[in-house]
Amino acid sequence: MSTPPSALEPNKLAEIATAEASRHEIKGLRKPFGEPWGHEYWGKWQTITFALNALGIPEGATILDVGVGVGWTTLFLAESGYRATGVDIAPATIEIAVARAERMGVQAEFVVADMDTLELKRRFDAILVFDALHHTTRQATVLNRIANHLAPSGWVLFGEPSWLHSMSPAARRTTKNLGWVERGVTIRSLKSDCAASDLGNFRRFYEGTSPYYSPRSFAWQLARLIGARVTCAPQMSVWLAAQAL
Repeated sequence: MSTPPSALEPNKLAEIATAEASRHEIKGLRKPFGEPWGHEYWGKWQTITFALNALGIPEGATILDVGVGVGWTTLFLAESGYRATGVDIAPATIEIAVARAERMGVQAEFVVADMDTLELKRRFDAILVFDALHHTTRQATVLNRIANHLAPSGWVLFGEPSWLHSMSPAARRTTKNLGWVERGVTIRSLKSDCAASDLGNFRRFYEGTSPYYSPRSFAWQLARLIGARVTCAPQMSVWLAAQAL
C-alpha cells in the first residue's frame, strides 16, 4: 500500500523527515486548534461540510481522506457520521492521527500511503483531497489513482490553494527550507486532469469570509469574496467537486 522510502522522490522524503522531526511538537498534536493555526481552518471545514451536504453524501457513507497530515479532517468526518479512512505518506503523522483518534474516542482508519501510487484495493462513496494535491508534481497521476478508488457516481471534493500560492513568500520559504513541493492549483488544470480520468459533472464551491470587526476589514473581506468568485483570492482555497462518470 505504501512506496518504499528508497524509491521516493526528494520532496516526498522531505515531507516524511519534517513529520518525524516535529513528532513531539505540541503544535502538530493540536492542529487545527490554537496557535499557529489561527481561525482559517474552521472556515475551510465549514466549506467541506457544506459541500458534502450539497453533494448528497449521506451519513454512513465511506469517505477516503487523502493527504491527511495529523488527521484532524478525518476525525471530523468520522464525528460527522461518515466511515472515514485517512491516508498520508508520513508514518509519524499517521501515528499522531491514530493517537488522537484513541484519545478522542473516535473510530477512524488510518493508513500510510503515497497518493502518487495509492492502491487500497477498494472503492469509496466519496473522497476528500484537502490541502494535499499541491504537494505533488504528478497531479494527473494522483487524479487517476483517486478515480480508481471512487465508487460508481461517487464524488471527489478538492480544496487546494490557488495559483497565487506559487508566488507566496511563505510557500517559497517552505520549499527552500524543508524541500517540499509548494505549488498552486488552477481550476482549468484540475478539470482537464479530472476529465482524463473519467471524472466530470463539475461543481464549484466557495468558502466564506473570515470574521471582521471594522468597515476597513469588511471591505477587505468583500474584495476577497469577489476575487474568489471571479478567479482567486489570497488565502482562500479553490474548491471543486467532480463525479465518477
